[in-house]
Amino acid sequence: MEVDPSPILEAARKAHPELAELVEQIQKCFNAKLYHQLTNAILEYLSSAPFLAKTPAVATELKDFFEGFVKQFVLKFDKVKLVQLLSIVCRPQTPAVALELLAPLEEAVKAERDAKYMWQILKGEKLTTSGDTEAAKELLDSLGQEIDAAYEVQALVQSHFHKTNCGLWKKLGRYQDIYKSSILYLAYTKLSDIPVEERPLIAFETVVAALVAEEEFNFGELTQQEIISSLDGSQYAWIKDILQAFSEGKFDLFDTYLAKHRSQIDATPELKAAEATVLRHKMCALSLMELAFRKPKKQRRLTFEEVAQHCRVGAKDVEHLVMKSMCANLIHGQIDEVEQLVVITWVKPRILDVQRIDLMRERMDVWAQQTGLLLEHLESVTPELLVS
Repeated sequence: MEVDPSPILEAARKAHPELAELVEQIQKCFNAKLYHQLTNAILEYLSSAPFLAKTPAVATELKDFFEGFVKQFVLKFDKVKLVQLLSIVCRPQTPAVALELLAPLEEAVKAERDAKYMWQILKGEKLTTSGDTEAAKELLDSLGQEIDAAYEVQALVQSHFHKTNCGLWKKLGRYQDIYKSSILYLAYTKLSDIPVEERPLIAFETVVAALVAEEEFNFGELTQQEIISSLDGSQYAWIKDILQAFSEGKFDLFDTYLAKHRSQIDATPELKAAEATVLRHKMCALSLMELAFRKPKKQRRLTFEEVAQHCRVGAKDVEHLVMKSMCANLIHGQIDEVEQLVVITWVKPRILDVQRIDLMRERMDVWAQQTGLLLEHLESVTPELLVS
């Protein structure tokens, strides 16, 4: 049975006169029973500025609008968009109220795969914010396996899933998983779909997670992310300097930027706690990679003294650094303890910046010259070979 929307929409007109045109559009779509257009009109209305604040007043207004008007269209609206509407309504609610709003819709969406996924993702998000991380993890782990095995899951679903997973890992303090989920979220989400005001914080938290994650060394991929440019001009712009130092594997930059941004680092608990341990250890490994990369392949015989000086470690710690780097699959090679040498045979590929591309060009020029000399030599000795 359809509820007369007039009182609800009239109240909306009075509360938000600036949205009168949208409210009128909702009224017209309702009268004409154009449910697809009605869904889009309601989504646009609820996504407008007055409903972005997470205040008790907004929470009450959204809840009343959903229960008094939207709920009657459960069987007629597109189920994925229905869950999107519910997500907006739940945003300012307390976790307990949000879970109460969610429960009745489980039955309505279970027949449509992507809508069911969206509902479970939203439930996982609210379980996380309620503090029930164990239940949230169990739900999201199971859902993740199901999504991985499914065919052609909507990018919207993937985006929401990885964003929710990221929130769970933040609660649990698992930085490697935070970074992985953040990168996947960005891969499935257009930058234009992320609110402009949210982009700097998302970029900042992603960079911090990458820096603090003990097993993450692929900073080149992160520097290529479009969202990183949103840090410019924000209060988080300084983190780009730290990211640059790690991306280039240069200790001079690392020490310079640590000193330059000391107050900001001290104000970031994750970085401050990891500075003397994780950050410095990772910087040592990245410096070793950079040292090996810049050496011609036939000259990657590094003395312990050279490694110690370049990577800022004691002579006694060189072997440990090299072994840890090998275990992390950053380099391959051998250690000669007798001769105090490290022979590097392979360096993990990384994103090439302009400087590294120039270095590769120089090496190719040298290779071309050597090839030319070899060709000349072969041409000069060919007659002798034919005669003999």
